[in-house]
Amino acid sequence: MSEPCQIMYSEEYLSTMSSLKQYLETKTYTEEALQVTEEALSLLASHYTAWCFRLDIIKHLGKDLFEELNWCEEVAIANEKNYQIWNYRQRVIELILEDPALAAQFQVRRELPIFQMMISMDEKNHHVWLYRNWFVKRFELYDDAGELEFVNKLIDKDARNNSAWTHKFFLLFSRNDAAENIVAQELDFCREKIALCPQNPSLWNYLLGIYASQERLLVELKDFCGQYANINDEEIKSSFALETLAKIAVEQNDVLLACRYYDLLLQKYDPIRASYWNYLSKKILLNT
Repeated sequence: MSEPCQIMYSEEYLSTMSSLKQYLETKTYTEEALQVTEEALSLLASHYTAWCFRLDIIKHLGKDLFEELNWCEEVAIANEKNYQIWNYRQRVIELILEDPALAAQFQVRRELPIFQMMISMDEKNHHVWLYRNWFVKRFELYDDAGELEFVNKLIDKDARNNSAWTHKFFLLFSRNDAAENIVAQELDFCREKIALCPQNPSLWNYLLGIYASQERLLVELKDFCGQYANINDEEIKSSFALETLAKIAVEQNDVLLACRYYDLLLQKYDPIRASYWNYLSKKILLNT
């Protein structure tokens, strides 16, 4: 029986992948095999097995790991949405750090240009942000002034860049040791930004994330939220402020008020998540 839907691979693809398979099966770690991995990845940059095999080859051949990072940058620029590249780059850097002589040569700042290049191509590239997250953690750059300046510039450019907000939260609050002056500063910063754009979910997520990380009661935000969600005057500037008021009502065990807020969200201000608001209403009623 013939195949119902045959994939039409090019001759180049078939030939390259056949060679790659042969080298893999024989565990051949040669310059020729290395070249085949490069050719295979140029045809299919998400070929995870090719990336793993390439790493084995460069370890067996004792290749220049800094040159490998340079090559990896070229591949990354040509394949900006690819995850495997960044995982591979991470593993190469770990190899460098395992060798004291190479580790002494490694400069953390050498990564900044590729970061800048990739983020300029797509400021919300999830794979690059994940790599940057690892990079900050690996080299303990939480308090690095340049890192904070970088992310603040992105936020100033686009206050809806959730990736930048998430990274800023990671820098300042992921270790749960933020100084009180930093907390106060960021809360003021949030209030200023929300005043400019009350319906920005990234800002409210950041604000509530600070409260959760610092174990602060949301009731502190009641008056602030009231500026953007006054149900008595039917003036709702932000559904997120209304949602926060509902959370505050739950926090204060005011079930009826919380249900009223959720009903407003369900009926008028955020009906696209009607099922979610209905679920929350039923949940708090069952718990009373």
